[in-house]
Amino acid sequence: MVVIGVLNSKGGVGKSTLTAALAVRASRDGSVCVVDLDSQGSYSDWYGRRGSPDNPALLTGEDRASDAVEALQLNAPYEFVFLDGPPGSLVVTEDAIKVCDLVVIPMRASGLDLMASQDCIRLCQQSGAAFLCVLNDVNARDAKSLGENARNTLLTYKIPIAKTAVAHRVPYINAMTSGKTGPERDKASAAEIDALWDEVRSAAVAAAAAKEGSP
Repeated sequence: MVVIGVLNSKGGVGKSTLTAALAVRASRDGSVCVVDLDSQGSYSDWYGRRGSPDNPALLTGEDRASDAVEALQLNAPYEFVFLDGPPGSLVVTEDAIKVCDLVVIPMRASGLDLMASQDCIRLCQQSGAAFLCVLNDVNARDAKSLGENARNTLLTYKIPIAKTAVAHRVPYINAMTSGKTGPERDKASAAEIDALWDEVRSAAVAAAAAKEGSP
């Protein structure tokens, strides 16, 4: 079971939207469960609108990611588990990081977001967790300027960042209100999430294998 956390204590970075898109894409490769750790329940609301499918499935009612992952390992092992993290709570985020094979840290391409994401990055570094930053909801007109500046800033500090950036696209937003995802409505979004999932899956599987092989 490979555990992937979509985490950032900074709110408004598109965690639930990105979690939904990645989880639906991952469900084409195997069984998937999403753990909704956000008290606002945005992902759970989307899941209900989708018709409460078996894949990706949903687990709620657990306040701690460690308890949720333990329950899934014992009772209903899945190939991929996604943790949709809450904004603000470093306690919940830190607990989630400890059980992740890979932490995906979505952020917008702005100086404020880079600074606000440092808490999550620092927690990953302190725990030795594998992580990957993802530029999310990038405005097309800013992709070359802000996007490249943000990428270069992260690379300067040797912070891993995905090659694939997720653009600001209306289908991502509109699809969520009907229980769909942007890639299910839009070819450009689908290509984007396919490419990002390839990066995330590869990094997560490698990190999980390294964990198993460590003494």
